Amino acid sequence: MRNGILGKLPLGWVFILLAIQVISLQAVAQQQPAAQRNGMLILGSADRNTLVERVEIGYRLFAASPSFDYIVVSGGCAAHQSRICEASEMKELLVAKGVPAEIIFEEEKSKTTVQNYTYSRLLRKADGTKVIRPGDKLYVVSNHWHAIPVAARFTANDGVTAVYHIEGGILPKNTDKVNYTNIFDPEVKSGEYVAKALWPMVGAGFTVENKKKREHTTYRLINDLVYVESTGKSGSGSVEKTTQALPALPAAWAGEVDAAYFNSSDKKVYIFKGTEYARFSPEAKTLDAGYPKPLTDLVKNLPTHWHNGYLDAAFFHPKSKAVFLFKGEEYLQVPAGQNKGAGEPQPISTLVGDWPFAWGSGNLDAADYNSRENKVYLFRGKEFVVISLEGSMKVEPGYPKNIEVAWPESILGKK
Repeated sequence: MRNGILGKLPLGWVFILLAIQVISLQAVAQQQPAAQRNGMLILGSADRNTLVERVEIGYRLFAASPSFDYIVVSGGCAAHQSRICEASEMKELLVAKGVPAEIIFEEEKSKTTVQNYTYSRLLRKADGTKVIRPGDKLYVVSNHWHAIPVAARFTANDGVTAVYHIEGGILPKNTDKVNYTNIFDPEVKSGEYVAKALWPMVGAGFTVENKKKREHTTYRLINDLVYVESTGKSGSGSVEKTTQALPALPAAWAGEVDAAYFNSSDKKVYIFKGTEYARFSPEAKTLDAGYPKPLTDLVKNLPTHWHNGYLDAAFFHPKSKAVFLFKGEEYLQVPAGQNKGAGEPQPISTLVGDWPFAWGSGNLDAADYNSRENKVYLFRGKEFVVISLEGSMKVEPGYPKNIEVAWPESILGKK
């Protein structure tokens, strides 16, 4: 950080910044264990000039010490009404400078600094392993002091040796704090912090239809809780513990389900976790016998780069008798049934017309088909879209919208 900024700050700020810098320099000087991985997190910006400047800073750091195992570029599309996709633009700029594409990982959901931290912390590779892991040395890069609390939270709460790397001369506003948007609080564990920051991000969902009772019950899995809502029952939506809402779900799977769907043909719920899937009846208290099973038992000729599992979303379409599976930027359409062959993966953008620019290239969190409406709900971050299945799949006007589920204070305490 340039000294020019310090000269314009209140004296209290100067001491705080200098103290943090000393800590950072001490961390840099420490001898690294041989097995320690080096990573970089470049914080994006909706302003393209600022974005380019931050990429330049990151590249200079990379060029000075080209031993980085990974670089995370963090920033979503259309943040603050912009017309850029931050992560993809940052990756393109770095690759053009000679940075190997295979070490660059895009986090393209965040629209704020808080989300830069939370989504980057959750970011996984295709094989399901987290990109940023405990024991890593992580450089948080920007031209703004918001990198300071992000690095501090990673260090204090995530077992990561994180240091900030800042260049630039952006003057602070009178209301700005060194602890930008109160990101750093060592008393708040990161799991709790992320849960509050991203609530109510849906990790998986499905809707069970009961034609005899003319009811549909929707289940939205949010962390290790489940939001349950039944049609035709006013005010029926409630957040429940997983053991109460879905007693058949194994305890080790609570909060870890990647995707789910209800098959209205065999009246079974299918859930996915890592390289496995399981099946159960909606009213059951245990899984069907013999489950969990490998994902490859469900889908024949699964593409090689899908073998590691960790699906993003899934839904069953009763008219075509097909299951749609989503992973990253791709989807597969698979005939329903045991060990059916999969076709070739296709870009999600070719499946859904009018794909929202703000949703980048895909990377969904959940999907759900509602037979009563003949519509598909797709979830990404804290937003959702509704897809009409009348004719070709298209996003209905007015979407994306924010997911509306009240914080369950009776279960989790005050937010």
